[in-house]
Amino acid sequence: MERLYPRFIIIHHTAGHDVPALEIDAYHARRGFGMVMAEPKRLVEEYAERGFERAEGGVVIHIGYHYLIRADGSVEKGRPDFSQGAHCSSSGMNFKSLGVALTGNFDSVDNPDGGKGHPEPTAAQMKSLRNLLDYLADIYQIPGSGIIRHRDVAGAATRCPGDRFAL
Repeated sequence: MERLYPRFIIIHHTAGHDVPALEIDAYHARRGFGMVMAEPKRLVEEYAERGFERAEGGVVIHIGYHYLIRADGSVEKGRPDFSQGAHCSSSGMNFKSLGVALTGNFDSVDNPDGGKGHPEPTAAQMKSLRNLLDYLADIYQIPGSGIIRHRDVAGAATRCPGDRFAL
């Protein structure tokens, strides 16, 4: 597996309800995302214990994001940091970025009344997002200009993470 060294962090919303990473993993499996992680063995076992699907010699991870931030502010791991994402194909970002998604649908057009998930990021989500961004930016030496919303990636035809999201 080719190792990723992230130069950007892309922020998303899940455009849906507050659900755990394993539920998003199942949704992304239906969309055809997926990668097999065979090493390191300790990490393979960690993902298997969390409920990810075992595969020959490893575990299958379908969720395209590297991190998921739930409504209560808890942070769940998606793909390992060193793995290529499946969250933003525009401008080759899956190969050079980490994807961080907040549960909810923050788009006033798609989710005017909150029927498709909470309509704004919660205070707990924003606190966790700031902490996670500070941590990841420090580890990978990503400048503030390298932290961008999905819709701001060149060539991305999306409104993600919605007009109700602001850093």
